[in-house]
Amino acid sequence: MSGREPERPWRGRDEQAWSPPRLFLSGFPEGLPEQELVKFRVRLFRLLGEIIDGYRPAPFAITAGFGESPRLQQSPPAVEPEQDTPDFTAVEPLYTFDQLVLPEETIGRLLDCVSLVEVAPLVFGTWNLRSIEPNPSTAVNFRGPPGTGKTMAAHALAHRLKRRILSCRLSDLESKYHGEGPKNLAALFATAREQNAVLFVDEAESLLSRRFAQPQQAAESAINSMRTELLMALDSFEGLVIFASNLPHSYDAAVESRLLHVDFALPDLAARRLIWQTHLPAELPVHEDVHIDELADVNGVSGRDIKMAVILAAVGTARRSEHAVTRETLLGALEQQRATAPPPETDGDGQLSEAEKESIAEQLRTRQNGDAALQPAASEETG
Repeated sequence: MSGREPERPWRGRDEQAWSPPRLFLSGFPEGLPEQELVKFRVRLFRLLGEIIDGYRPAPFAITAGFGESPRLQQSPPAVEPEQDTPDFTAVEPLYTFDQLVLPEETIGRLLDCVSLVEVAPLVFGTWNLRSIEPNPSTAVNFRGPPGTGKTMAAHALAHRLKRRILSCRLSDLESKYHGEGPKNLAALFATAREQNAVLFVDEAESLLSRRFAQPQQAAESAINSMRTELLMALDSFEGLVIFASNLPHSYDAAVESRLLHVDFALPDLAARRLIWQTHLPAELPVHEDVHIDELADVNGVSGRDIKMAVILAAVGTARRSEHAVTRETLLGALEQQRATAPPPETDGDGQLSEAEKESIAEQLRTRQNGDAALQPAASEETG
């Protein structure tokens, strides 16, 4: 089995056209699926082409095979790399668009992201905008407090596009070995390209922030290298890339110009009521003293807080061998979630905004009047 790459003009570093020798691959055993062989040849030809195009070496041959060869037996054992590239694998989305409970404006922004991917063949293919943008990609940043549905929305977008989703955290890309972070990031984008998956990078605040003008430490140099690699990866990737950050940041100008921002906020009263309804399944034994409207009156909570409150209340009820989840159990679990929530966000100079000061003052007044979990806030939060 063999295959050849057709001749074509290449442009090296001096931008002068030239024609390298044809790439040739042979020696496959009989019986292997032709589809797999084609994919293997295409990937290998692409990598070889990049080396030849960039460095223009003399004609050369690479030997590969299965099993041991005489040369390998005579050579000393290879030194294992200190760290392997992480194994990134795309999975089926866990959530659908119908499961999202978000404001209409946010839903509209998410649908815009879907449309940008869906119309890409028409716009960049038929209408030939690929002539001005050879690698069209959609890079989106989901920003907002923890637990407001950013991860869920990323899965929902992938499901809407009928694609798998490739998820990772920034900690999965970082390495104690200098230079491994950019390599891991490049491998992540390459895997998403090969698997035609939506790429979702969580905890991306540091990756999207401004580069250090004069890095003083190795860690600062490493994050600068990762940000540079990110820019190159975004420019060559065709597909949907979603970043998630918990707090607004001063983004790097080069990254900012490539991002579409979608803001996520804590649910308002109507959203909280719907979230409670969807998180109390019919099979869950609920006491008659539980009222959805009363639960929804507790503001300043996220959808994740509500989900965890239901789970904790149900687990506690089962542990105590009680027959039904009560109002007191649900509100107690919700108050426990609020007590462990992150501190309020601050503005650029580290001070609380006037709205945040008023919110804290209101919570203090409510607690002085009784159990904060059982009292609705004086004014509805719309954030």
